[in-house]
Amino acid sequence: MQIKNFILNDELILELGKFTVLWNLFEKEYCRNNCTPAAIERIGNQLVINETKRKELYKVINFRRVWFLETAEQYARISLHPGNARMSREHYIDYIRDFIEYKGNDLNIGCLLVIHRIRNNLMHGLKIAEQLNDQLDLFKAVNGVLESI
Repeated sequence: MQIKNFILNDELILELGKFTVLWNLFEKEYCRNNCTPAAIERIGNQLVINETKRKELYKVINFRRVWFLETAEQYARISLHPGNARMSREHYIDYIRDFIEYKGNDLNIGCLLVIHRIRNNLMHGLKIAEQLNDQLDLFKAVNGVLESI
């Protein structure tokens, strides 16, 4: 599909649309219409996330991390906080890094904080439409997690 001067995969457009609706429903249902890292920290471990879907997001994130030649720490700090993005507080970075390494007792919190960063980057971050086609697997995995909640 051509949007402005960009050719974007139809399946990507479908996944981006699903993501928008799923995030909207998640934020309304669980975060009182205001999803913040603090809200995620408060509710994350109470939510049931399908482990297969959560692991799929972990795998996609780590494929991207290795592709960028980054450590888990670098991916949490650089790739998920690109350009002029506001850096997350240190203890939120810890949750994100633990999810990227798939360790610890707070995998749901880390998983949801990663999704929150992806949402922020899509809506507020770098505006590089030509790179969206490369993120189809990422949005499929994110949607799988959100659908499972």
